[in-house]
Amino acid sequence: MVLENSRYPLDPRVRKEAESLTESGLTVEVLAPREPDRATREVIHGVKVTRFPLPEGHGELLGTAIEYVAACFTVTATVLRRLMRARHGTLHVHNPPDLFFPLLWLARWRGWSTVYDHHDDAAGMLRAKLGRATPIEPLLAWMRNQTARAADVTITTNDTQRKLVQKAARRVVVVRNGPPAWFSEHRASPPSGRGRLVFLGEIGVQDRVERAVEILAQLVSDRQVDVELLIVGDGPQRRTVEERAQQLDVSERVTITGWVPYEEIPALLASAHVGLDTAPLTDVNHGSTMVKIPEYLAVGLPVVASALRETIVTCSDAVATIAEDSIEAFTAPLVELLTSADAWSAAADRAQARGTQLQWPAQAEHLINLYRELTPSDGVAQ
Repeated sequence: MVLENSRYPLDPRVRKEAESLTESGLTVEVLAPREPDRATREVIHGVKVTRFPLPEGHGELLGTAIEYVAACFTVTATVLRRLMRARHGTLHVHNPPDLFFPLLWLARWRGWSTVYDHHDDAAGMLRAKLGRATPIEPLLAWMRNQTARAADVTITTNDTQRKLVQKAARRVVVVRNGPPAWFSEHRASPPSGRGRLVFLGEIGVQDRVERAVEILAQLVSDRQVDVELLIVGDGPQRRTVEERAQQLDVSERVTITGWVPYEEIPALLASAHVGLDTAPLTDVNHGSTMVKIPEYLAVGLPVVASALRETIVTCSDAVATIAEDSIEAFTAPLVELLTSADAWSAAADRAQARGTQLQWPAQAEHLINLYRELTPSDGVAQ
């Protein structure tokens, strides 16, 4: 497995895929960027991890270009060694970026099977981050299509992503995001005293986490609700969020944990009373299945979220979705959930029921089944 845009085991989707395949009897190696103070090689829950140094682009256009060029050279050298060492295997490439289609073609020539794991629309993400279209969007779409053409199977996270690649792909299988079953061992409790909102995930431009701070400030100042905000995650917009909290005089009510071990996430979520997703209603967000939403639901946490198309499809009536792009639209359902025990309990029950349906094991079965059709008889997936 090749992973460029996140660390391992930080990326929950890649971690669940790798561990599920390992548990099914395959040998799995993940090639991913190296974090400071992490080993270059280690084994985590049976998954072999090989890390490579990589300069971070921090979301800037030039920096990201440098990052991708460096990754291309490093990943290519490592994958070529793997291809020369083994006559059979599977090369499984995660996006973004969509740079590695030449490696998929080489792997097929070598006799390996190939998988393209399409997480996000790279062109749409760039547009969302910059706030405008750019001349390189057609190039990004071309690379996405070339990668789909080079793969025996393309995996997507939802039907929106499937439609992006289906014309170019040989075969498409939807493997949705979902939390592990052990998330449900934790259960949120109704508010007693100060309420707590939680936002989980990257603090990026496309996530608009500063909106969560603005919602908090209005709840405190205008609605007189005693509440705080827990942000579990990190990202390039962290300083913007912290500065916004200072401007609105709610810094003492905002806690940012930074990235935490995945095992700690369900307990942190269960310590809150409402989960938030404040992502703007952009085309790229409409087509994304936000990983945080099923994870909120898994611990029985009521959720108030932007009315994104894939959020509505994934969660049905288990989430209060906000179609109006305003702070005020979020506050009314939040006030009710934070001040009415009956409203909170009803929402929590719906969340728990839907969260159970969205757990990862059902998706892991789809992944394992497609690998059974791909993997050579030597039982090696790399």
